Amino acid sequence: MKDRIVIIGASELQLPLIEKAKSKGYETHVFAWKAGENGERVADKFYPISITEKELICDVCKEINPKGIVSIASDLAVVTVNYIADKLGLVGNSEYSTIVSTNKYEMRKALRLSNVNCPRFIKVKSEQECDCIGLTYPLIVKPVDRSGSRGIYKVLNNTQLKLAVINSLEQSFIKEVIVEEFIIGKEYSVEYISINGKHKFLALTEKVTTGAPNFIEVGHIQPANINKDILESIKINVEMSLDALDIKVGASHSEVLINEIDEVFIVEIGARMGGDCIGSDLVEISTGNDFVGMVIDVACGSDISIKSFNEPRIGIVRYIFDNDDYELLQVLKKTNKEHIWRVSELTKIENKKIRDSSQRQGFFILNVPTNDRNISIFNNIDRFRD
Repeated sequence: MKDRIVIIGASELQLPLIEKAKSKGYETHVFAWKAGENGERVADKFYPISITEKELICDVCKEINPKGIVSIASDLAVVTVNYIADKLGLVGNSEYSTIVSTNKYEMRKALRLSNVNCPRFIKVKSEQECDCIGLTYPLIVKPVDRSGSRGIYKVLNNTQLKLAVINSLEQSFIKEVIVEEFIIGKEYSVEYISINGKHKFLALTEKVTTGAPNFIEVGHIQPANINKDILESIKINVEMSLDALDIKVGASHSEVLINEIDEVFIVEIGARMGGDCIGSDLVEISTGNDFVGMVIDVACGSDISIKSFNEPRIGIVRYIFDNDDYELLQVLKKTNKEHIWRVSELTKIENKKIRDSSQRQGFFILNVPTNDRNISIFNNIDRFRD
């Protein structure tokens, strides 16, 4: 009989995890709200149960008797994964880690207690609290419990702040938002894998966004082109943060800012692999390491090893917002076909205003030589900026 593994989530971003688990010989048991996602048909067994129904899923998992439970690219799934891992004696992070890694306000408090450098912040539950915020503009407003650029706003004054808080509260599950100082700098994300509290660096990614006011990711480039000293400073700060958040096992995705004097600011950390195909695809392209496979191995109690890649490559993911982006993909299929790594399933492309990452209409991933770092797929993104 095959070993069984439980996977929380069935979306396009979870698909590489399901496929990888099957290729490693596991029988995949996938839980998610039934929505016609690809993961539903690929799974060996699909259970139409929302990923938030952790107690119900746990009851089913007792019958499944899995070797491990895992998810990637979803903060919401982290709660269920760690809850069930604790109940069934599987590999997972602590209840404390779950709280501080899925709530941005609790995360910031934990980081500050460990003297990690992060933006000044305050929690807000209503627009009435905006009149005594005590922070200097510009500011960033975001829900404490959402990801994917949902409900994020840059504001320049009190009037904008109140409107942003109202809108951001609507996006929050628990109706709380965090207001923080805006740090001017370059954005990066960092991928780690941890086993028994030992953290192993995998990759640094350069982020390309629409900019203010919503900062929606247009794409990512890995590895980031950065000074070695700054990279070492990033590693030190991220590893301090992982310890502060009690993230001892599995993947982690950290977002950092580097200001004009090379100070590192920790923006937030997820106790899961980076979404947007960063962990599932770009790490493998740029480092040769099977990050998805590592996540499965750690969850199932197996050891891992980090290998050195003898042929450095650059992984680039570009998200499709409109017909201009779709036409760019068609050009690349003619001029750079050999560098196309993967393309998402694409339906009818609509020219519409994209408000958060969930509304993007597809993506394509490139695997290019290091001398093609500046391949022109991020031209003309200024059209997204207000």
